[in-house]
Amino acid sequence: MSAPWWFAAMLTALLLLGARPLVDRFDLAVHDLLSRDVIEPLSGPTPPADSLVVAIDDASLQALGRWPWPRQRHAELIDVLRSAGTQAVGYNVLFTEPSTDPAEDARLAEAIAAHGQIVLPVVPGDRLDGTPARVLQPMPALAKVAAALGHAESPIDLDGQVRRIALVAGSGPTAWEALPLAVQRVSAPRASLLSDTDARRHGTDPWWRERVQLLPFGNHPVSQISASELLRDPSLVTLLTGRVVWVGVTAHGIDPMVTVPGARGSMALSTVQWQAQAHQAMDRNRMVTLASEPVVLAANVLPLVFAALFGRRLMRSLGVRLQAMLWLLPLPLLVQGIALVWGQVWLPLGAMVLGWTIALLLGRTLELRNTRIALRRERGLAEVTLQAITDAVITLDHSRRVRYLNASAERLALPHTPDAARNQTIESVLRLEAPDAQILLQAIGDCQTQHRVVHIEVALHVRTNDGEHLVQAVISPMGPAGDARGGVVVVLADVTATARAEQLVEHGSTHDGLTGLPNRVLLTDLLAHALAHGRHQSQALAVLFIDLDRFGRINDSLGQRQGDEVLEVIAARLRRVFRAHDTIARWGSDQFVVLIEDVTSREVVAALASQLIDVVARDLRVDEVSIACTCSIGIALSPDDAQTTDGLLTMSEAAMMRAKAAGGGRFEFYTSGMSTLTRDWLALENRLRQALDAGEFVLHYQIQTDLRSGRPIGLEALLRWRQEDGELWAPARFLSITEETGLIVAVGNWVIREATQQLRRWIDAGVTPVPVSVNVSARQCMDSHLFDVIAGALKEADVSPSLLKVEITESTAMADLDHLRQLLLQLRQLGVAIALDDFGTGFSSLAHLKRFPVDQIKIDPSFIADIHRDPNGAAIVRATIALAHGLGVPVVAEGVENEAQIRFLREHRCDIVQGYLYGRPGSPDAIREVLTSADVPPHYLHPESHS
Repeated sequence: MSAPWWFAAMLTALLLLGARPLVDRFDLAVHDLLSRDVIEPLSGPTPPADSLVVAIDDASLQALGRWPWPRQRHAELIDVLRSAGTQAVGYNVLFTEPSTDPAEDARLAEAIAAHGQIVLPVVPGDRLDGTPARVLQPMPALAKVAAALGHAESPIDLDGQVRRIALVAGSGPTAWEALPLAVQRVSAPRASLLSDTDARRHGTDPWWRERVQLLPFGNHPVSQISASELLRDPSLVTLLTGRVVWVGVTAHGIDPMVTVPGARGSMALSTVQWQAQAHQAMDRNRMVTLASEPVVLAANVLPLVFAALFGRRLMRSLGVRLQAMLWLLPLPLLVQGIALVWGQVWLPLGAMVLGWTIALLLGRTLELRNTRIALRRERGLAEVTLQAITDAVITLDHSRRVRYLNASAERLALPHTPDAARNQTIESVLRLEAPDAQILLQAIGDCQTQHRVVHIEVALHVRTNDGEHLVQAVISPMGPAGDARGGVVVVLADVTATARAEQLVEHGSTHDGLTGLPNRVLLTDLLAHALAHGRHQSQALAVLFIDLDRFGRINDSLGQRQGDEVLEVIAARLRRVFRAHDTIARWGSDQFVVLIEDVTSREVVAALASQLIDVVARDLRVDEVSIACTCSIGIALSPDDAQTTDGLLTMSEAAMMRAKAAGGGRFEFYTSGMSTLTRDWLALENRLRQALDAGEFVLHYQIQTDLRSGRPIGLEALLRWRQEDGELWAPARFLSITEETGLIVAVGNWVIREATQQLRRWIDAGVTPVPVSVNVSARQCMDSHLFDVIAGALKEADVSPSLLKVEITESTAMADLDHLRQLLLQLRQLGVAIALDDFGTGFSSLAHLKRFPVDQIKIDPSFIADIHRDPNGAAIVRATIALAHGLGVPVVAEGVENEAQIRFLREHRCDIVQGYLYGRPGSPDAIREVLTSADVPPHYLHPESHS
């Protein structure tokens, strides 16, 4: 953007060198403005002048005769001035030709010689075209006796006013000082300004000027008295004693008037009055010097050159735009004002101001042109971008009519063509359900009236030629706030695939992947609602806990796939027995729970249970093999047996265990006689309390393997309870008691400390450690001391927090979301990683992923078991992996037991696997062997010993 400044600099130079009058008038106006409004107020009042004007005015002509006077009269006037003792006299009257009476010329010469301090004027005569023709000088006899000669020229500026005076002027080789300067030198002798150099430089010029200066603004008029009064009243001569006196014609129509700047425009002065004021300014050293031409040229051009060289860089460093340079336009006024006040120098800068203005206008023009080009380019890029993005973008005007659609929006608008869709209302272009159309129109109205971005939280249903689409809408206002004509931009994001994936994951989190029945999580929720409804309506309900007898033999003899087929058949038979509004859920591997509402009597429940036993006992064939299957059923009633979810499930399970203990193939109602189970529970609780103090708990570890490299990259710490006979109990046999009694907190804290201490032992033994995962229960998470326990264990063992990973289940996450989120954030800040365990078994998975700082997702083994033969389970696993990778979180598949599962997981880019195929849980020593050996095969650990 330097081109405008270079152009302005060259234009300014041309104006100063070849077209100066174009800018002089502007400079003169600026000079008058500064002199009148700045200099004069700062200068203060001007003291009265020491000189005096003897005016040959209209009264003098009337009293002493018309003009021209005889030279005898001038001689008399000079004699009076001599007798008054005047210091010097500027006699501003031309005596260029001899009079008709030589005696009068002699008398005048005698008077001038007698005074000795008379200065006579010299003026250039003009031709008809205004150029000097000859110089009008006093006749030789008078010039000889005069104290000095001075030129009385007053140069007229372009606006017709007189501001300047040349201290030296001349014609050819002859030069004269200005008349006021000559009078000043006669009254107070000083060196002459006349120089042979000036005369030689100008050669034969008919009239030339040197050392031109400006008169200051606002000089007070010099006092004057009439020549007739002075000649008539001798007492007035006392006013002239010791003063410089100016004599000249002020009568109207004789001597031309001089126009000078005034406080209210211009004003006219007589020539003698102007000469007297110029003398006054010189005497008080108030004349203003004009800057030399080289200085003027440099001062006007160099700022523009500087702007051309460094302006762009300076604006970029200051972070300002071209418009900011407008603020520099008053700067020349400031510079000129300072030069006038403190330097008594006039520096014309009009050319620079003109050039600066032109540069700004050109620069702004170029900037606007470039902006328009950039806008067209950006508009083109925006158009390409809008056409390329998958979101539908629709622009509406203030009347909600379509003005623009991108390619994605055109597909949603089908069968409308783009041209047909334009100028139509959005509700006529998009085929929306009536409620959805109302929601969209309301959001558009809110956006227009409130001028804010509106997000529609619910997904809208749009019907197109290829089916129904779910879209998420965001409406943004266009134009400034308060603009009633502003339109809106509607962005529609197609979330159909995402919604289906979420539905699939949500369904998988609440339903069994094999049978499609509700899982225990959904059952628990439905049972709680049913209990609340039953209490409100005073209705009874029954819970049937069903366990297939000896189902393990079917799996062992026929295989897991055939076992799964049996479960699917049994689930279908259960659906045929019960009503549509009864709830049938899969509780565990071979266990089902049925919830029956509106129970009228025990007999009805017994009849259903008996019918169910018969239905299950019917022969079924799997792979041409006939299979006989029976079941045991436990029944608990509400409100008779219990009024809580856990109570009903516990009592129905206890009744089922009684039926199974009685040989199976039967049902039992819960009775109080089953309290022996409670005594067993208490005995186990006491043993658990002693086990922690007696050191009966141990940790085994299961390897987590990187599916790509096949190397161990993590461990999961698994709790075991060593019995007196050496058997190791898994947590499934006692963990529910620890949860119920609160022992889980103490046991869980021991697991954390033991895992960190084991890490330290491995490190001390020279083993390169891998991160160890510990499971944390809901009760532990609610304990306010958990963070201190983890931090203290890491510090005590001197183990890096990055080597510890905390696993929480979705049921844990459902306890207290805000508290848990704060706890996990603290652990993350400490450096401890977070894993979400049993993913897909709860019904708030996606919400947890959004709210919690999760570093790893572990897919529940129930989904992994079926992936190679159950399409629904496989779909859930694929969706979970894709969802986790979309969030940048690695996935761990638990329960991997065969190569088919590995192939599926590797094909769908699962990150980490854990299961019996890669090793059963092992003791710390066994794990140390794995971690220190580079040649351990994938199946590197033996099953746990239970003997």
